[in-house]
This record gives sequence, structure tokens and C-alpha cells, in this order.
Amino acid sequence: MSKPLNRPIRVLIIDDSPFIRMTLKTILSRDPDIQVVDMARDGSEGILKLKEHRPDVITLDVEMPVMDGLQALREIMRWQPTPAIIVSSLTTEEASLTMKAFDLGAVDVVAKPVGNRGNDLNTLASDLILKVKSVAEIDPRKLFRARTAGQQTISAERSAGKNSERPQEKRNGGGYRGPAKDMPKHRIDIVAIGTSTGGPSALQTVLGGLSGDIPVPIVVAQHMPPGFTASLANRLNGICAVSIKEIENGELLKPGIAYIGQSGMQMMIERSGGDLIARVSDQSPISTLYKPSVDVMFMSLAKAVGAGVLGVVLTGMGNDGRAGMKELKAEGAYSIAESEKTCIVYGMPRSIVDAGLADRVELLSDISKIIMECTARR
Repeated sequence: MSKPLNRPIRVLIIDDSPFIRMTLKTILSRDPDIQVVDMARDGSEGILKLKEHRPDVITLDVEMPVMDGLQALREIMRWQPTPAIIVSSLTTEEASLTMKAFDLGAVDVVAKPVGNRGNDLNTLASDLILKVKSVAEIDPRKLFRARTAGQQTISAERSAGKNSERPQEKRNGGGYRGPAKDMPKHRIDIVAIGTSTGGPSALQTVLGGLSGDIPVPIVVAQHMPPGFTASLANRLNGICAVSIKEIENGELLKPGIAYIGQSGMQMMIERSGGDLIARVSDQSPISTLYKPSVDVMFMSLAKAVGAGVLGVVLTGMGNDGRAGMKELKAEGAYSIAESEKTCIVYGMPRSIVDAGLADRVELLSDISKIIMECTARR
């Protein structure tokens, strides 16, 4: 992350709807730490105003006339990489386009309000302000690297085939160096991944690097607005060797499948005999801002599986996952935190590292190899 800004965060709003433009401007202008420098009606106008104002953050609609959000994002990330928050409707089509925007370098998404409903506007306001502040200091070079890494993962996966073996890569100057002495002391029965801002592209890299025959199930808590995780699961399922789906209540977890927690719901895992069962509910057993919450997922796994959990914390704002990881570690579980060098936002992993809860701190590109190595030791 770059040095903290010593001035208001400069935001450019790009959206074809006058109502949405004014709504976003009104919301953001309430915060003294944020300044809306301009607004644009389409991607083409947005690029011109981006070059003129050089904002810290842009909010971007995906469906617009003249030049849509995806076309604009390609050009922005090519010529002037800038943290982009997608403002999307809760339609199947727009959710799918939002997933493509993540492939192009977008870092987060907020849901457009429906009409003038107060709850929708209040949710948008708190969500948008928090996310603008969290992404404002992102190093633009990381946006380029995250996009490139995701594209390379897809290309490698398509070339290698669904069940290919992956060579153990060695690097100089840090990162993955092949099998490590510090490995889990217990057999791994499940992999649990928590992430937030920057998570869709990070998940693409990690899940895209797993073999389809991984011998354990994977559960993922990704912070997203309600309505988007099904599209995320479908998108990842189409480009990864491992099968990926949105989790369902009462579902029996199976090896070789990654389950994405439903946005707007909590995901808990219970043991029934020798099986692991998903419990999906809108009720939270702890006080938390997030649904799904990494803490809730980790805490349930501490009780149901204990030392057999491999917990992974990727890029994201805040400290969701720290309390849950503490309970996992108390049961003997193993943990990996993404390195600051590759995190889009070094918040959640930092909270794990600073609390002394990380067994390993690894570059994003190396995490899938280590997961395969840990789960193979059975």
C-alpha cells in the first residue's frame, strides 16, 4: 500500500443515469475525507475526465451507451491504472458483467439502490464510503499485476487440462521454494479461504491453480453485496479445474469442490458423523458487519474440524477472520496469510500476521501450490 493521502480522496463518478450520478455524489460529498472531482455520462467521457483530474478512485457503471464500463476499464487499466469500484444492478446480466470487470482490474463492487428506498440508500452509503477509503491508497502497479496474474492463471489452466499435475516452481528472492519443513502437523480435511476487497481476482489465481482432483473440499467466504456470489461462482467454475459452486443449506461437502458462501447469508460448517454439512442462514452467531463473515466460517470449522483445517486469508480490508483464526489455531489448525507484496488491500492478512496467527506468509501466486502440497499429505 502506498503512503496515506494528506488530502481528501478524489473520486470520479462514471454512470449514464443522472439519478445514480447525483445519488453517489450526494453520498460521497457527506464525508469530509472525500471529494467528488467530476462526473461522466459514459466511458468515453469518463476517460477524458480521468486524464484531466487524475482521481484516486473511480466508480463505474458497466452498462452505458457510447462506451460501456468494460471497454472503459480496459483502456483505464492500460493507460492510467486507477482503483475502480463497480456500481452494479442486481440483475443476472449486470452481475455477470461485474465478474468480467474484476478480470479487467476492478477491485470491488457495490449494489445500486432500487428506487428511493431508505434501507437501500443507507446500505449503499456506508458500503461505498468504506470501500472508497479502503481502495484509495492502492498501488496502481498492483492492479496491473493482479489482472496479469489472473489472465496467466486462466491461460495455464486451459493449456494444462482439468487434472494435470503442476510443477513445483522455485523462485529467487523470496516466495515459494518447493516443499517446506514447516508443514501441517495434522492431516488436512478442508481448506477455508477468507477474502474481501480484491478477492475475486485473488480467488481466480488461487482456485485456478488447484488441480481438479484435490482430495478435500474448499469453502470460501468472500465479502460481496447480496446477489453477486452466484455469478462469481459460475465465472470461476468456467475457468478453473476444480469445480466451483455457490453453497446451499444442508449441502454435503465433497472433495474436489470449492463452495462460495452466499452473499447476504452466513455460512457455517457442521459435522454429522464422518460428513461435513453446510448450514446457510441469515442469522449471525456473533456481531459482525459481514455476510458471509470469515470469522463465522472459521469459528464453525474450529468446532467441527479443528486441527484438520487449512485456513487461508487473502486480500481484503478490515480484520474479519482474525477472531476466527485465533479459535482455529487454538485447535491446532494450519494457516496461510497472503503477503503484503501481492495484496490489493493488506488489511485482513495483516491482522492475522500482526496477531501471530500465520504459519506462513506467501505470495498470491504460490498459495495454490502450497494448498495442493498440504492436502496431499494424507
